Amino acid sequence: MKIDLRTIYRFQPINYSGALPAGGDVYYECECGDIVSSVSFVKAACKCGNLAGGDGSVTVHSSEKVKPLRGKLR
Repeated sequence: MKIDLRTIYRFQPINYSGALPAGGDVYYECECGDIVSSVSFVKAACKCGNLAGGDGSVTVHSSEKVKPLRGKLR
């Protein structure tokens, strides 16, 4: 089942340098438009396959295609 996290959270871009930030309120938006939690405990992936998460982590195949976001409940 696909859930659009934009209906639950408000997202703000994160300024960062170096490695992608991670945390309970950090999400990654892929260039394909899908959003995946940076610490996903449920199996999740973007439609192009760049992001794949589960078991408390996420694999990013191409970090230049990812934008980190901070999510807060609406």
